[in-house]
Amino acid sequence: MNKQTIFPFFPQVMAKISTTLIAGLTFSLLLSNPIYAATFGTNLIVNGDAELGQGDPIGNAVGADIPTIPGWTPTGSFSVLKYGATGFSFTNPLGNVVNVTVPGTDVPGPSDRGQNLFFGGADRASSSASQLIDISNLASTIDAGEGTFNLNGWLGGYSTDEDSAALNITFLDRANQSLGIASITSPTAAQRNNTTGLFLQSADGSVPVGTRQINVLLNANYARGRVNDAYADNLSLVITKVPEPSISGFLLIALSSLTAWKLRRYHQVSQ
Repeated sequence: MNKQTIFPFFPQVMAKISTTLIAGLTFSLLLSNPIYAATFGTNLIVNGDAELGQGDPIGNAVGADIPTIPGWTPTGSFSVLKYGATGFSFTNPLGNVVNVTVPGTDVPGPSDRGQNLFFGGADRASSSASQLIDISNLASTIDAGEGTFNLNGWLGGYSTDEDSAALNITFLDRANQSLGIASITSPTAAQRNNTTGLFLQSADGSVPVGTRQINVLLNANYARGRVNDAYADNLSLVITKVPEPSISGFLLIALSSLTAWKLRRYHQVSQ
Protein backbone atom coordinates (compact mmCIF):
# COMPACT_ATOMS: atom_id res chain seq x y z
CA MET A 1 0.00 0.00 0.00
CA ASN A 2 1.47 3.34 -0.98
CA LYS A 3 0.88 6.88 0.32
CA GLN A 4 -1.36 7.57 -2.71
CA THR A 5 -3.77 4.92 -1.39
CA ILE A 6 -3.53 6.03 2.24
CA PHE A 7 -3.79 9.75 1.41
CA PRO A 8 -5.73 10.00 -1.86
CA PHE A 9 -5.59 13.81 -1.75
CA PHE A 10 -1.85 14.02 -0.85
CA PRO A 11 -0.69 15.37 -4.26
CA GLN A 12 -3.42 18.01 -4.33
CA VAL A 13 -2.67 19.11 -0.75
CA MET A 14 1.06 19.35 -1.42
CA ALA A 15 0.43 21.28 -4.62
CA LYS A 16 -1.80 23.73 -2.76
CA ILE A 17 0.80 24.18 0.01
CA SER A 18 3.55 24.75 -2.56
CA THR A 19 1.42 27.29 -4.41
CA THR A 20 0.67 29.14 -1.17
CA LEU A 21 4.34 29.23 -0.18
CA ILE A 22 5.42 30.45 -3.61
CA ALA A 23 2.70 33.12 -3.63
CA GLY A 24 3.74 34.33 -0.19
CA LEU A 25 7.41 34.41 -1.15
CA THR A 26 6.61 36.27 -4.37
CA PHE A 27 4.56 38.87 -2.46
CA SER A 28 7.40 39.39 0.03
CA LEU A 29 9.93 39.87 -2.77
CA LEU A 30 7.69 42.32 -4.58
CA LEU A 31 7.16 44.26 -1.36
CA SER A 32 10.89 44.67 -0.74
CA ASN A 33 11.93 45.01 -4.41
CA PRO A 34 9.04 46.46 -6.40
CA ILE A 35 9.11 45.64 -10.12
CA TYR A 36 7.52 48.19 -12.42
CA ALA A 37 8.06 49.99 -15.71
CA ALA A 38 9.08 53.63 -15.65
CA THR A 39 6.46 56.01 -16.99
CA PHE A 40 6.84 59.58 -18.17
CA GLY A 41 5.19 62.19 -15.97
CA THR A 42 4.80 60.03 -12.84
CA ASN A 43 6.79 59.80 -9.60
CA LEU A 44 9.36 57.02 -10.04
CA ILE A 45 10.43 56.86 -6.38
CA VAL A 46 8.79 53.91 -4.63
CA ASN A 47 7.23 54.83 -1.27
CA GLY A 48 8.53 58.37 -1.55
CA ASP A 49 6.00 59.55 1.02
CA ALA A 50 6.93 56.96 3.70
CA GLU A 51 3.31 55.84 3.94
CA LEU A 52 3.88 52.15 3.11
CA GLY A 53 4.52 50.13 6.25
CA GLN A 54 4.36 51.28 9.84
CA GLY A 55 5.89 54.38 11.39
CA ASP A 56 7.68 54.40 14.76
CA PRO A 57 5.13 55.85 17.22
CA ILE A 58 7.77 56.85 19.79
CA GLY A 59 11.00 57.84 18.02
CA ASN A 60 13.44 55.52 19.81
CA ALA A 61 13.42 52.43 17.56
CA VAL A 62 16.83 50.86 16.94
CA GLY A 63 17.99 47.51 15.60
CA ALA A 64 15.25 44.96 15.04
CA ASP A 65 12.62 47.42 16.34
CA ILE A 66 13.04 49.74 13.34
CA PRO A 67 9.98 49.47 11.08
CA THR A 68 10.38 47.83 7.68
CA ILE A 69 10.56 50.46 4.91
CA PRO A 70 9.08 48.99 1.68
CA GLY A 71 10.93 50.02 -1.48
CA TRP A 72 14.06 51.20 0.37
CA THR A 73 17.31 49.59 1.50
CA PRO A 74 18.33 51.35 4.77
CA THR A 75 21.66 51.60 6.56
CA GLY A 76 22.32 52.40 10.21
CA SER A 77 19.24 53.36 12.20
CA PHE A 78 17.42 55.04 9.31
CA SER A 79 13.74 54.85 10.15
CA VAL A 80 10.20 55.99 9.46
CA LEU A 81 8.56 58.11 12.14
CA LYS A 82 4.96 59.05 12.81
CA TYR A 83 4.15 62.76 12.81
CA GLY A 84 3.33 63.58 16.41
CA ALA A 85 5.14 60.55 17.85
CA THR A 86 5.29 60.68 21.64
CA GLY A 87 9.05 61.09 21.95
CA PHE A 88 10.95 59.77 24.95
CA SER A 89 13.19 60.72 27.86
CA PHE A 90 16.72 59.74 28.87
CA THR A 91 19.18 60.57 31.63
CA ASN A 92 22.35 62.29 30.43
CA PRO A 93 25.83 61.76 31.96
CA LEU A 94 25.20 64.68 34.34
CA GLY A 95 22.19 62.88 35.76
CA ASN A 96 19.66 65.22 34.15
CA VAL A 97 16.49 63.88 32.56
CA VAL A 98 16.23 65.14 28.97
CA ASN A 99 13.02 64.96 26.90
CA VAL A 100 13.42 64.11 23.21
CA THR A 101 10.62 65.49 21.03
CA VAL A 102 9.90 64.88 17.35
CA PRO A 103 7.94 66.78 14.65
CA GLY A 104 4.26 67.17 15.42
CA THR A 105 1.44 67.34 12.93
CA ASP A 106 1.54 71.15 13.04
CA VAL A 107 5.17 71.78 12.00
CA PRO A 108 5.92 73.37 8.60
CA GLY A 109 5.81 70.76 5.86
CA PRO A 110 3.73 69.37 2.99
CA SER A 111 -0.03 69.90 3.19
CA ASP A 112 -0.59 66.28 2.09
CA ARG A 113 1.97 64.86 4.52
CA GLY A 114 0.04 61.75 5.51
CA GLN A 115 0.98 59.99 8.75
CA ASN A 116 4.71 59.30 8.39
CA LEU A 117 8.04 60.91 7.51
CA PHE A 118 11.57 59.63 7.01
CA PHE A 119 13.81 60.00 10.07
CA GLY A 120 17.59 59.77 10.54
CA GLY A 121 17.07 57.45 13.49
CA ALA A 122 17.43 57.05 17.22
CA ASP A 123 21.23 56.60 17.21
CA ARG A 124 23.94 59.25 17.36
CA ALA A 125 25.14 58.43 13.85
CA SER A 126 24.52 59.18 10.19
CA SER A 127 22.29 56.83 8.22
CA SER A 128 20.78 56.45 4.75
CA ALA A 129 18.29 54.66 2.53
CA SER A 130 18.49 53.89 -1.18
CA GLN A 131 16.67 52.36 -4.11
CA LEU A 132 17.46 51.63 -7.76
CA ILE A 133 15.06 52.67 -10.52
CA ASP A 134 15.09 50.92 -13.89
CA ILE A 135 14.29 53.32 -16.76
CA SER A 136 15.57 51.16 -19.62
CA ASN A 137 12.13 51.18 -21.24
CA LEU A 138 12.55 54.95 -21.78
CA ALA A 139 15.88 54.47 -23.59
CA SER A 140 14.80 55.64 -27.06
CA THR A 141 13.61 59.01 -25.76
CA ILE A 142 16.55 59.49 -23.40
CA ASP A 143 19.13 58.57 -26.07
CA ALA A 144 17.52 61.11 -28.39
CA GLY A 145 18.30 63.77 -25.76
CA GLU A 146 14.61 64.36 -25.08
CA GLY A 147 14.39 63.41 -21.40
CA THR A 148 14.25 65.96 -18.59
CA PHE A 149 13.85 65.37 -14.86
CA ASN A 150 12.46 67.12 -11.81
CA LEU A 151 13.70 66.08 -8.38
CA ASN A 152 11.94 67.48 -5.35
CA GLY A 153 11.14 66.71 -1.76
CA TRP A 154 10.44 68.19 1.66
CA LEU A 155 13.62 68.15 3.73
CA GLY A 156 14.29 69.57 7.17
CA GLY A 157 15.50 69.27 10.71
CA TYR A 158 14.90 69.98 14.38
CA SER A 159 15.17 73.40 16.05
CA THR A 160 18.83 74.50 16.29
CA ASP A 161 20.25 71.05 15.49
CA GLU A 162 22.42 70.86 12.36
CA ASP A 163 21.44 67.30 11.44
CA SER A 164 20.54 67.48 7.74
CA ALA A 165 19.00 65.47 4.91
CA ALA A 166 20.22 65.22 1.30
CA LEU A 167 18.47 63.48 -1.59
CA ASN A 168 20.94 62.45 -4.29
CA ILE A 169 20.35 60.74 -7.64
CA THR A 170 23.02 59.16 -9.83
CA PHE A 171 22.36 58.43 -13.52
CA LEU A 172 23.86 55.06 -14.51
CA ASP A 173 24.53 53.55 -17.94
CA ARG A 174 24.04 49.89 -18.86
CA ALA A 175 27.43 49.07 -17.26
CA ASN A 176 26.43 50.85 -14.01
CA GLN A 177 28.89 53.67 -14.68
CA SER A 178 27.91 57.15 -13.49
CA LEU A 179 26.83 59.62 -16.19
CA GLY A 180 25.98 62.45 -13.80
CA ILE A 181 24.39 63.37 -10.49
CA ALA A 182 21.80 65.75 -9.07
CA SER A 183 20.86 66.54 -5.49
CA ILE A 184 18.78 68.61 -3.12
CA THR A 185 19.60 69.33 0.52
CA SER A 186 17.69 70.50 3.56
CA PRO A 187 18.09 74.11 4.70
CA THR A 188 20.46 74.75 7.60
CA ALA A 189 19.10 75.53 11.07
CA ALA A 190 19.78 79.23 10.42
CA GLN A 191 18.01 79.12 7.03
CA ARG A 192 14.89 77.67 8.64
CA ASN A 193 15.12 80.23 11.48
CA ASN A 194 15.86 77.46 13.99
CA THR A 195 12.35 76.17 13.41
CA THR A 196 11.50 72.46 13.42
CA GLY A 197 9.99 71.56 10.08
CA LEU A 198 10.35 70.39 6.49
CA PHE A 199 10.78 72.68 3.49
CA LEU A 200 10.35 72.05 -0.25
CA GLN A 201 13.58 71.72 -2.24
CA SER A 202 13.78 71.14 -6.00
CA ALA A 203 16.23 70.57 -8.88
CA ASP A 204 15.69 70.24 -12.64
CA GLY A 205 17.86 69.10 -15.54
CA SER A 206 18.32 66.83 -18.54
CA VAL A 207 18.63 63.07 -18.24
CA PRO A 208 22.07 62.12 -19.63
CA VAL A 209 22.06 60.18 -22.89
CA GLY A 210 22.70 56.50 -22.21
CA THR A 211 21.01 56.41 -18.79
CA ARG A 212 19.41 53.05 -18.01
CA GLN A 213 19.07 53.19 -14.21
CA ILE A 214 18.89 55.87 -11.54
CA ASN A 215 20.21 55.27 -8.04
CA VAL A 216 18.30 57.23 -5.40
CA LEU A 217 20.12 57.85 -2.12
CA LEU A 218 18.60 59.65 0.87
CA ASN A 219 21.34 60.62 3.33
CA ALA A 220 20.58 61.58 6.94
CA ASN A 221 23.70 63.37 8.16
CA TYR A 222 24.18 63.46 11.93
CA ALA A 223 25.80 66.50 13.62
CA ARG A 224 24.83 66.40 17.29
CA GLY A 225 22.06 65.53 19.75
CA ARG A 226 20.53 62.40 21.24
CA VAL A 227 19.00 61.31 17.90
CA ASN A 228 19.60 61.96 14.20
CA ASP A 229 17.04 64.70 13.50
CA ALA A 230 17.27 64.69 9.69
CA TYR A 231 13.74 64.62 8.23
CA ALA A 232 12.32 64.02 4.74
CA ASP A 233 8.90 63.48 3.18
CA ASN A 234 7.07 63.43 -0.17
CA LEU A 235 10.14 62.66 -2.28
CA SER A 236 9.57 62.75 -6.03
CA LEU A 237 11.52 62.07 -9.23
CA VAL A 238 9.62 62.69 -12.46
CA ILE A 239 11.00 62.25 -15.98
CA THR A 240 9.29 64.16 -18.77
CA LYS A 241 9.67 63.90 -22.52
CA VAL A 242 10.61 67.21 -24.13
CA PRO A 243 7.64 68.22 -26.30
CA GLU A 244 8.30 68.43 -30.03
CA PRO A 245 8.03 71.92 -31.55
CA SER A 246 4.49 72.66 -32.73
CA ILE A 247 3.63 73.69 -36.30
CA SER A 248 3.23 77.27 -35.10
CA GLY A 249 6.73 77.06 -33.62
CA PHE A 250 8.16 75.88 -36.92
CA LEU A 251 6.25 78.65 -38.71
CA LEU A 252 7.67 81.28 -36.35
CA ILE A 253 11.21 80.01 -36.99
CA ALA A 254 10.61 80.06 -40.76
CA LEU A 255 9.20 83.61 -40.69
CA SER A 256 12.11 84.82 -38.56
CA SER A 257 14.60 83.30 -41.01
CA LEU A 258 12.78 84.85 -43.97
CA THR A 259 12.75 88.29 -42.33
CA ALA A 260 16.46 88.06 -41.58
CA TRP A 261 17.18 87.06 -45.20
CA LYS A 262 15.15 89.97 -46.57
CA LEU A 263 16.97 92.43 -44.29
CA ARG A 264 20.33 91.15 -45.51
CA ARG A 265 19.18 91.50 -49.14
CA TYR A 266 17.94 95.03 -48.46
CA HIS A 267 21.27 96.11 -46.97
CA GLN A 268 23.18 94.56 -49.89
CA VAL A 269 21.05 96.43 -52.46
CA SER A 270 21.26 99.73 -50.53
CA GLN A 271 25.05 99.70 -50.47
